[in-house]
Amino acid sequence: MDHGKVLKRAWGILWGYRALWVFGFILALTAGGGGGGGRGSNTWAQYSFEGIPPRIGGILVAIGISLACLVAILIIAAAIARYVAETALIQMVDGYEETGQKQTVGEGFRLGWSRSAFRLFLIDLVIGVPTALIFILLLLLAAAPLLLWLTKSTVAGVLGTAMAIGLGLPVILLAIIVAVVLSVLKPFFRRVCVLEGLGVTESIRQGYTMVTQNLKDVGLMWLITLGLRIGWAIAMIPIAFLLFIVGTALGGSLAFVAGGLARLFFLKGAAPWITAAMVGIPIFILVIAVPLSFLSGLFETFISSTWTLTYRELHTEGTPV
Repeated sequence: MDHGKVLKRAWGILWGYRALWVFGFILALTAGGGGGGGRGSNTWAQYSFEGIPPRIGGILVAIGISLACLVAILIIAAAIARYVAETALIQMVDGYEETGQKQTVGEGFRLGWSRSAFRLFLIDLVIGVPTALIFILLLLLAAAPLLLWLTKSTVAGVLGTAMAIGLGLPVILLAIIVAVVLSVLKPFFRRVCVLEGLGVTESIRQGYTMVTQNLKDVGLMWLITLGLRIGWAIAMIPIAFLLFIVGTALGGSLAFVAGGLARLFFLKGAAPWITAAMVGIPIFILVIAVPLSFLSGLFETFISSTWTLTYRELHTEGTPV
């Protein structure tokens, strides 16, 4: 496989197929009483909101619950958007290579909103949950010697700490190895699932087969993309610093103006400070987050296109899928 040709083609697709930018941007934004109980509830409320009128305390509780529900909804929406965007990117790049036709953003969303997007979620679930549980268990077992501190013996505690470190380091090393292996395999699990329309188990099986039969080409492309990610992270440091300065200056200036105007109306108290924060903080976040997310979206589009083209090259060369 000509890795340089694949990278050059992915670069050309990035700048020539701008509808993909929307889905890359999305990826960047998203890659987490009965009668007996009534008395106890009132007691807790009086203790927790001492000095606060009961009505205000109830409002604060309602606001807290509402915010928690909003966060949960946003997490779910972000997860859906992520898998839809990822599916759309894979489908759109593959379709463009197959037919030479570009899809619109709306058509991309229709391609992404599919069973394949849900299967991508299931692939992550099937792989991620057992892996996380296994390593949590291993870390707990490695940390078990720390219980020797409960004997109140300094010698036993030090010995237990040394044992925990000795057991924990291999677990951490194993976790790094597993993470690397999965980062090599997952792009192919995903593309088999999306482009071949297969289920979770079959996508994992055939993706694994494709990688193992083309380990040299896949491994080299993984190393290239790893180097690109490291280079990208380094390149973003001065950009992020510059945006931080601009965001601080712009957000701080507008916050100062808003606080000053509020002081004319409220005269004193916390209201001017709250007004300043409500104006300045969102501006500061927007100035930093939007440009960084856009640039990261371009990069994610390029990396996704690279893996899709790699999959197509290996598929064309005759790897069974």
